[in-house]
Amino acid sequence: MNFNIFESKLMRRIAIIGGGPRGLSALEQLFIEISHQSKDNQVIVSLFEPSSNPGSGNVWNIEQLRTNWLNISERALKNLKKRESLVLDGLTILEFPSYTKWLPKEERDPGEATPDRFPERSKLGTYLNERFSSIAVELQMEGFLKVIKSNVTSIDFKDKIFSLETEDDCYEFDEVLLTVGHQPTKLSKQVKNWRKHEKTNPEMQVFEKSYPVDHIISSAKITKDSTVAIRGFGLAMIDVMRALTIGRGAEFALLNNRTFESKFITNDQVPDKIIAFSLDGEPMVPKPLSAKIDADYEPTDEEIVTFGETISNNTHSKKEVLDNSFLIEAISEVSSRIYLDLEDKALPHSLNKEELKTVIQSWLKDSDFKNKLITPSSENTVLKIKKFIEMALAKTEISLDYCVGQVWRHCQPTLYEKFSHSNLKDDVIASVIALDERMKRYSYGPPIESMQQILSLVDAGILDLDLATDPEIKEVKKGWRLKKGKSKYTAQIMINSVLDAPKIMDVTSPIVCDLLSNNLIEPIHSELGINTHKNGYIEISEEKEFIPLAVLGRLAKGSVIGVDAILECFGPRVNDWAKAVVKRI
Repeated sequence: MNFNIFESKLMRRIAIIGGGPRGLSALEQLFIEISHQSKDNQVIVSLFEPSSNPGSGNVWNIEQLRTNWLNISERALKNLKKRESLVLDGLTILEFPSYTKWLPKEERDPGEATPDRFPERSKLGTYLNERFSSIAVELQMEGFLKVIKSNVTSIDFKDKIFSLETEDDCYEFDEVLLTVGHQPTKLSKQVKNWRKHEKTNPEMQVFEKSYPVDHIISSAKITKDSTVAIRGFGLAMIDVMRALTIGRGAEFALLNNRTFESKFITNDQVPDKIIAFSLDGEPMVPKPLSAKIDADYEPTDEEIVTFGETISNNTHSKKEVLDNSFLIEAISEVSSRIYLDLEDKALPHSLNKEELKTVIQSWLKDSDFKNKLITPSSENTVLKIKKFIEMALAKTEISLDYCVGQVWRHCQPTLYEKFSHSNLKDDVIASVIALDERMKRYSYGPPIESMQQILSLVDAGILDLDLATDPEIKEVKKGWRLKKGKSKYTAQIMINSVLDAPKIMDVTSPIVCDLLSNNLIEPIHSELGINTHKNGYIEISEEKEFIPLAVLGRLAKGSVIGVDAILECFGPRVNDWAKAVVKRI
């Protein structure tokens, strides 16, 4: 088969824009479905991906520094299943193993009590890149696929044909699938003001975004005398913290292989002070140490089924749902049973299941709700981190909020599956997503080792968390003065580690702006992403004809939920899209 069929209009010409994990998954599922339906010679795919390591995407880029770690354990990645083999026009493409089978034998099956491993993001990126190559090379050789190493800068739809432009060429397609990840958005007013102030003093520097962290490591303006302030207190802040320390040649010396307690050994490249702050100042919460400890928080199979049915019955029926109470009720039902079963592992109490449910529901509805079983938000940040580490190690009594957070993590895949493409009102969808985002500090928590590194930096007098909760920030001649209570610092360096939300109206990338200006897409809610059907195709008003444009992933947040999870990249939504494509051929 010769590649000149790429120009043939007798075939369905499909463009996949974005060659990260979702683009890889879409490519796989499309050709698997084609092989099942014996429609080999009727599709030609062009995949647009500017990076030199397709499959991995920016988040799991194989060339990123080893200071960037995954927040999902290799135990959890057992659910990243293999790609099955397929046959196209006599061409056999062999299966590619699951992530677990891809690992060296000695890493595949750790014991139940073995501490979970959280590898560098580049390790998962290597797996994804190899998986991409294993199918893409064969498809390219046979003319089914063309990989175009360019960014799409413009997109239009006229006379049932999509016109795409890159920096150096133009293309036409019958269908387009958008699988791009994080997109740039309008700067917040705060960061804009920082940029203006930065120009008043050559010693000051503002980093609008955290990644890639290389530019933080290589900055000549960050010296041993610098005070660096980091906006945000999530996973990206931890990567920035490591970039400022390990990335600059310092070391976290491990003192205990079981608890991951460490001692920080600095050098003259590490800044004198690091300040981390956010609006609520709440720290990330580490995941349980091992499978054995995590088992205490696992719902039964029956509970997961019931939980899923409750979500479906409220999101895909004709009944009127006014708020996110159905989700709160469902999660409190499971969490209360599990907390009771913890018995003496839990904080002492005399509550029955119904009373526990009431406490859980009150807390989920109001983050400021106070109860002796709930870790108070007013508690000292360092003390909270220490307590959560002890809970993750099963060395202290478990608070109710820690328990609910871990149960939430186990229920999340079912929530993501059953909630997506719901019939709910936009405001209700937004409230469910907001609650899931709030719970991510527990459910998306980092490994214990990351939080121990934070403590070792505090002990070394380098990281100060006294200003963690919404400090007062004023522009001064030598930088920015941050003040909270009796603590105050003047920072010369400001780093924004808050990741852009997928609010489609704020996205500034040319391709999304084009789609909006051409009325090809519209948001499901002013604070969320593109409105799509279950199969990924965009939702349009009834008076408009169908447009073969699909969006999978982050830009469709609202229609779907859980867009940032790696396992969701290989989830059923991609398969639904592939089936819809092949059905129309």
